[in-house]
Amino acid sequence: MKQMLPFLLLLWLAAGAFAQDETLTVTIVQSEPVTGETVIRYEFTGNDDFYNISAAVSFDGGDYQSIPGERISGALTNVTPGIRTLTWDGKASFPETYSEDTRVRITATPTEPLCGEDITFTYRGREVTHGTMTRTYTIDDSQVTLCWLDRNLGAAGVAESSADVQAYGDLFQWGRGDDGHQDRNSGTVTGTIDNDVPGHNQFITVGNEPYDWRSPQNNDLWQGVDGTNNPCPPNWRLPTEDELTLEKDDWASFGAEGAYNSSLKWPVAGWRLNDGDIYAENSWGYVWSSTSSTEYYSSVYYTAKTLIYSDEVENISSVKRALGLSVRCVRR
Repeated sequence: MKQMLPFLLLLWLAAGAFAQDETLTVTIVQSEPVTGETVIRYEFTGNDDFYNISAAVSFDGGDYQSIPGERISGALTNVTPGIRTLTWDGKASFPETYSEDTRVRITATPTEPLCGEDITFTYRGREVTHGTMTRTYTIDDSQVTLCWLDRNLGAAGVAESSADVQAYGDLFQWGRGDDGHQDRNSGTVTGTIDNDVPGHNQFITVGNEPYDWRSPQNNDLWQGVDGTNNPCPPNWRLPTEDELTLEKDDWASFGAEGAYNSSLKWPVAGWRLNDGDIYAENSWGYVWSSTSSTEYYSSVYYTAKTLIYSDEVENISSVKRALGLSVRCVRR
């Protein structure tokens, strides 16, 4: 059963001042009048990166009552603007007053997520929720603290073993955005392009130097949170070479074992060759940094710094940008 209900979205500034209101149309994707189980799909925009969500309901045109958070399934904290979904058990929430004549009001309040809290954002066109983790590194007499996502972009969950397939995630070509090419099963197309946004979801195969999908090369595509093609959540970014080095040097044991035993649980996700084939799943891990490199093979061209680990190897090296490697997002 599909219903269209009036829906009021309120956006509030952090200080509590009224920012804007507008009347929207919300599609109730599924509503069961007998039980009150309702799936609410809503969309909102805002100038802040993350919001906390609360909901209230009015039955038969009466006053709005807050819906208890425990009666709502779905992301309510640290949510980025976009299309979102909540499931509400209306009859269980208000057994005495529940009615099919229902109006739902959603309030979105700007917030700044704390490291250690989950965040909800849009990735590959769908809503995803990832955990975040604090890592503190010691350099001489000083300390550096970073906040990391708890998994690679595209991973279904945190790794439960070094070779946990559901934790492998996607494989990006260096400098490309969240356009679908990073899917391990994406199609391929041959030849470089001369702009920053390919405009398709194909993995670009390149067989000649400089082994980059972009020609001429552009070193600024993944630089910081405002990078042209930054695939990370708002206010997150790819780590630099120095930040990946801090992580690697903090591992208690060598290579793939040390990577997995880190609290970040790095898996051996393999990589995608510049001809589009997947290689070394279950044995090697390759993780992009945002750092460009001028190291070269047979002639001078730009590569990018990468964290590499296996049972035999643990280092930071320069890798051809046409390869598909893992991405793990970070923020200070």
